[in-house]
Order: sequence, then structure tokens, then C-alpha cells
Amino acid sequence: MLPSRKIIKRLWRYLKPYWYLQVATFLVMMVLAGLALAIPAAVKYMIDDLIPQLLATTEGGGINWHPAVWFGLALIVIYFSRVVFGLAQDYMATRIGASIISDVRSELFSHLETVSFWFYQKNQIGEITSRIMSDANRMQNLLAVTLLVFIQNVLLLIGIFVFLLYVNWKMTLVALIPVPLTILASHFFGVKVHELARRLQETIARLQGRLLEALSGLKTVRAFGQEKAEARKVDGVLNSLRDLYVKNSVVTSLAYNLVHFVNMLGPVVVLAWGTYLIASGSMKLGSLMAFYMLLTYLYEPVQDLASINVDVQASMASVNRVFEYLDMPPAITEDPQPVKLENVRGAIEFKNVNFRYNDSGFALEDISLSIQPGETVAIVGPSGSGKTTLVNLLLRFFDTDSGQITIDGVDVRRIELKSLRRCMALVDQDPVLFKMSIFDNIAYSDPDATVDDVEQAARIANIHEFVIGLKGGYGTEVGERGVTVSGGEKQRLCLARAVLRDPPIILLDEATSALDSKSEELIQQALKQLLTNKTAIVVAHRLATVRHADRIIVIDRGRIVDEGTHDALLSSSPLYRELASKQLLL
Repeated sequence: MLPSRKIIKRLWRYLKPYWYLQVATFLVMMVLAGLALAIPAAVKYMIDDLIPQLLATTEGGGINWHPAVWFGLALIVIYFSRVVFGLAQDYMATRIGASIISDVRSELFSHLETVSFWFYQKNQIGEITSRIMSDANRMQNLLAVTLLVFIQNVLLLIGIFVFLLYVNWKMTLVALIPVPLTILASHFFGVKVHELARRLQETIARLQGRLLEALSGLKTVRAFGQEKAEARKVDGVLNSLRDLYVKNSVVTSLAYNLVHFVNMLGPVVVLAWGTYLIASGSMKLGSLMAFYMLLTYLYEPVQDLASINVDVQASMASVNRVFEYLDMPPAITEDPQPVKLENVRGAIEFKNVNFRYNDSGFALEDISLSIQPGETVAIVGPSGSGKTTLVNLLLRFFDTDSGQITIDGVDVRRIELKSLRRCMALVDQDPVLFKMSIFDNIAYSDPDATVDDVEQAARIANIHEFVIGLKGGYGTEVGERGVTVSGGEKQRLCLARAVLRDPPIILLDEATSALDSKSEELIQQALKQLLTNKTAIVVAHRLATVRHADRIIVIDRGRIVDEGTHDALLSSSPLYRELASKQLLL
């Protein structure tokens, strides 16, 4: 399966920015093709002209060695030129390839940042990273290496074919008989290699996903004694991968060797026929040697082109996998003329909001809720009732199916995304710290923050004393996903990140659900300062953490069923009273 016109047009977009390097590479390849043809021409001249000329001079009693010296120097220049131009070609090809793979990975990563969160719930991270790394690499190989080799071989074929016709056109036509067989064999094996390459890439991605899942959950694996079970799962994928590698190697080797065998038929005929022509005086030895050398040069590009077809088939599987991701629509789109929010007061309103997840029966139905600037509103309810979904809709991680959400009277769908999210700070139940210093983790919400700003935010979040007690202080690097700090410390660091941003709207999604009582107390103390004069939405399962909220919204099965203060709801809301009873608050 060769690339379609549409695919070629898309691939050209990655080559276009480096057209000047491609033109330079093309010119260098033309020179290299000419230098390659110069060697057989030099051999022909040596045997048919130079040697007879030197032998003729011996009749006068001595040999004029000057022509031989100049001939040797000319060969040295030819070979040295091939070295210089070969280095130039390799440098430019590497520069083009490295630039392309960087562009592809950058575009792919940027696009994946915009797709729906459902995509990440359905696909393993290992599978996703495999496409960014492995598939993008094969795509680069197609655009840089394979394309340049194709151009080089086409140039060689044209030059060699013209030279062969000049030496002996009849012998040339006979020597070309194996070429159609080579093309047919190349196509036949190319289709098989394409399918094998697709299965290989999918299996590699599956292996990466399995390894990442097992290693990231190693604590659970060990706790339940499932090391051997996980090893068996990995071994199962490895065995499939091994079989595919072997099968791919056999098919590729068979293709190469069969093509090589077919190509050798031409030189055998040429040598037999050429021997006869020399004996009959119809051809000189130098012409036959040059013809034979050029013929081997001819079949080498033909074999390379056959291999290129196999490489193209293998690479197209990766190209399709990369484009499959790039063709996924973004979760949301920004308004063509977005509104920038300024001087945000923090008034939030949900107006008859309806929303349904694509692959589940869950839905929010007719949600209407008005939150005043500076008001702290808690959202409570059973698990899966839609509490977090409200926060996700406000942040525009998803868009409503119908209805409207506004901030200060402006529909969130009309607000510039950067401006929308700049006016809010989210602290959720699964706080994320990146593999960098504590300072950089806190300053993640404001990269321009000063040391004093970061330290002040840490003090408000009750984490400053802990940080300065570390050997590296704020320069201490935390492990991947913050594995080197406890849950409470991680949560307070993420809270400091929110404090540093100092937005008018704070979103707390189960921010203290997994903390011990001491850590929760420290968090609650920090929240009192953080929420002062700010609009806050607090999603909570533990009612004790929100009993002092200005208003509590009770949600069940995607609908608002009650609202009021803690005391009022205990007497008026059966569901709230049931939740409070289960948590021993009655």
C-alpha cells in the first residue's frame, strides 16, 4: 500500500520548512551520482586506452609513467570527493530528520493536550507514548532517510542507464529483463511487511502500556503477591512480540535475497555474452568491465528501491497511527473572537445545564445554580452523583449539551481559555507534583513568581516549615508524581500552588478526602486564609469539612435535590441527613 495523494500532501507539510536543506542535499546527491559513474568510466579508460598507450611506449625503450601518475591522482580526487560530499549529505539528512521528528512529536503532544479526558481513560499511557516516540521515529525515517535514498537511487539509475546504452544498447536491454520481476517481488512482499509492521507497532505499544501499568502500580502488585501473575502477562506480550519479530525478519530476508537472486541473472548473461563478443573482436575488455561494474551499480539501486518499498510499507503503518491521533477532534474549541476576563468578581451561574458522557448512562439534568461573589458553596452527594462533573464543566474540560454556564455574566464558551482558567485554581483529591524542585512545583501556577512570593504562598498553605526543614529546602526535587513526600505534604504543596495564583475563584474537589486528621487540620487552617473574599466551590464527600460553608448544594443522580446550610439541611433533606448519619454527624 503506497501513500495516497492525501497522505503525501500531509507528509509534505513536515518537509516544507526545510526545503533549502533538501535542495542542497539534492545537489550533493547529483554530485555523488556523477562521482559513482566516474569509477567505471575510469576503469574503461585504464584498460582500453591507458594501458595500451603505456605498452606502446615500451617499444622505445622506456615507459612514460606520467599518465599513470595523473590517472592515480585523479582517482584519489574522485574518492576523496566522495568522502567530502558523503559527509555533507549525511549531515544535512540528519539535520532534516532530527528537525522533522522534533516537529512531529511537538505537534502530536500539543494536540494530545487538547483531546477529551475520556481518551486517556480508554487508552494506556504506554500506548500513547509509543506513538509519540516509536511511531514518530519511523515517520521521520520515512521522510528523511527513505526519501533521500529514493532520490539518490533514482539519480543513479538514470545516469547508469544512459551510460549502459552508450556502451552497448543491445546488452543493456537484455540486462534489464530481471527488473520487472524485481518490481513484482517487491510489491508482493511489501504488502506483507506493511501488515506485519502494523502488528509489531501495536504489540510494542501494548507492551509499553503493560509495563507502565505494572510498574506504576508496583506497590499494589507486591501487596497482593501478584508479581508472578504480572510477569506472566508481560511474558505473554513479549512472546507475541518475539514471534512477530521473527516472522518480520523472515519475510524481509526472503524479499531481499529473492530480489538479489533475480538481479544476478543479468550479470551472468552479460559476462557470458561479453566473453563471446571479446573473443569475436566486437567488444573491448575495458568496455565489458565498465559495463559489468555499471550493471552491478544498476542492480544495487534496484535492490535498494525494492527495500525502500518494504520500508515504506512498514513506515506507513506508523504514519497512519500518528495521523489517527492527530485527526482526533479536540475536546473543546475556543471562540473565534474570545472574550478576555478582567477584574473578575467571581459571580458564577449554571442555567438549565444538561450534560451526558458519551459512553455512560450518567447525565446532569437541568442544573440551575447561582453563586455570588465571595460565597463559599459546598457540593455534596453520593459517589457518582455528578459533583466533580460540575467543576469540570466550569473549567471547560467538557462543554454542556445544553444550557449555559457564566462567570460575571459571560458564557464560559465565549471566554478565552487561558483567561478562563487563569481566574480559577483547582485543588483536587489526586494532587499532582512534577519531577522538579519544590520551588518550581509551587511556581507552576505562576512561572514569574519571586522567591518571596513562593515562600509566602507556602506559609499560607502551612508547608513552609516542612520545606525549610529539608536538606535542599525549596530546591529539593520531588520524585515523579511527588512520591518522595507524604499525601498531606503533597496536598499542601498543591494548595500553595493555588495560593500563589491568587485567583478570584477557588475550586476544591475532595481536597482533604484522603488525609489524616493532623494533615486535614493544617489544610483547613490554610483554606480559611485562602478562601477569604473569594468565590469557592468545595466538592466534598466528608460533610464535616463543609459544615461551615455559606451554602451546601445536595446533588443526587445528576440533579440538585436540596440546598441550604448544614443545620437547615439536617432537618429538611432526607438524603443529607442520611449522609450525615453514616458519617456519625448526628
